[in-house]
Amino acid sequence: MGTSGTVGWFEIVATDPERSKQFYQQIFDWQYTSFGPGYHTITAPGARSAMGALRQGSRDALWFSVIRDDLAATIPALESLGAKVIEEPARTAAGDLHAVVTDVKGNKIGLFEPADTAVPDRAPVPNSTAWFEIGTTDFAATREFYERAFGWTYQRDEAAEGAIYYSVHPDGAKEPIGGTMDVSTVPNSTDYAIPGLLVADVPDLLARCEQAGGQRVLDPFTDATGLVIGQFTDPFGNRWTSFAQPSDS
Repeated sequence: MGTSGTVGWFEIVATDPERSKQFYQQIFDWQYTSFGPGYHTITAPGARSAMGALRQGSRDALWFSVIRDDLAATIPALESLGAKVIEEPARTAAGDLHAVVTDVKGNKIGLFEPADTAVPDRAPVPNSTAWFEIGTTDFAATREFYERAFGWTYQRDEAAEGAIYYSVHPDGAKEPIGGTMDVSTVPNSTDYAIPGLLVADVPDLLARCEQAGGQRVLDPFTDATGLVIGQFTDPFGNRWTSFAQPSDS
């Protein structure tokens, strides 16, 4: 599952869980494990463990979750940095402890304390989560919040040509786990925090997404390293980013 401070989970809240399940199964072949009415964990094909959950709710929403060792201690610390608690810590039907807060720009962020702390790190497989992205209209405030909240460090990503983009590293990690983009100069921009999916073919994914009832938000483009990136929403408006590795990797 990962260590404290990493992003190792996501949660989909759906007003129509069956429609949501159908959409994601159609484009990703995700598998669902039910833990009673209204709560299902999600596993990508070939993955060794679940990567997220789908639960029924009164409003449609999507967020990534940061793994923490102790939510009881984490939440007061986040509140002191300006976070607001949206959902108090509660045990999920699968036995994990979960809470939801907003960051300093109002983005919903999950906090996840796994019931089984012995679960090994999950190597990314196609159609699984392997990234997150935060778009912010106030980069300085956002960076300070996450640095102080989770000990994340930032490194300018020069491969993101034409964008002010920083890769995000958890404490002690050699590889980044996500990115933050300064969208303050982008016309009509809004703040967002979304999970990212590793896929085999971004153009094909976006085409199949549209056929299944979703919409493309960002057409495929290639960065300086050959990474292909695109964004889409599901039929309920939940936004994802997706990427494919260079063909020679």
